[in-house]
Amino acid sequence: MISSELVFVQLAQYDDYICIVELAVALEVSVSVLRHRLKELGDRVEHNGLDQWRIAKTIVRDDILSLTEKAERDSLERTVQQAFFIAGKALKQLRDKRLYRETHATFEAYVRDRFDFTRAAAYYLINAAEVVDNLKCQQFVDTNIDTTIMPTKESQCRSLAPLAPQEQQKAWYKAVELAGNKVPSARIVKKAVKEISSVDNPASIEKKNEPSFREVNYQAGMGLEYTVRLSEETYNRLKAYQEQSRMAQVASSDACLLRRLHRYGNKRWSSSEVIGWS
Repeated sequence: MISSELVFVQLAQYDDYICIVELAVALEVSVSVLRHRLKELGDRVEHNGLDQWRIAKTIVRDDILSLTEKAERDSLERTVQQAFFIAGKALKQLRDKRLYRETHATFEAYVRDRFDFTRAAAYYLINAAEVVDNLKCQQFVDTNIDTTIMPTKESQCRSLAPLAPQEQQKAWYKAVELAGNKVPSARIVKKAVKEISSVDNPASIEKKNEPSFREVNYQAGMGLEYTVRLSEETYNRLKAYQEQSRMAQVASSDACLLRRLHRYGNKRWSSSEVIGWS
């Protein structure tokens, strides 16, 4: 049900009288309901003999935006909402053209010193910009798409980034649908991605309970033992490092044995004596 305050705000957009029928169409209510709301406004509104209404001239409307002010507000809001997209496009060019090379050896060091961004934050923005570009391109390719709703935050693009462009489009408009044809939250986008992925790849459902980390027991001494959770990437790097260290130790022991054998010539040694050298 429409409120009298909403009628007042709508009426305040007009500088002169407006016919009650035209006002009812703009508010999508019946004339009888609108007339009742206008009556509730009392002295705040006035009308003439032609059943045309306007805000009473005695009302100060400094808090009501004009059509020009609303257009300016909407334009500025779009600029704020697109800030992540503009930043991501700029970061991508800085990285791809290596425009940081005069002062920094790596892109990661550059964004950290210049913008106080972590590597992950910078790449989140770059990936988000690419997602938005893909969604915009898909609007022109697919004529069945009739929505202009685009992401307004980087976090809304994060779940879409790993997908192929066409899958990004499917997941995004699924998220818009779940949000009631409004800009979906990052949580809703993530849910839509899972639904799309489960439909396209049913086997992925079986993997959803698999942990994304590894647990490693760590003994710190003095009887203390910890269980450390490592990401899959960190765990694999640690295993590779341990393997390299083990091989280095074996190579060092072999070299020590060869040196001792060379020093003492062809003398025969028992296995216990050789082991005692290491």
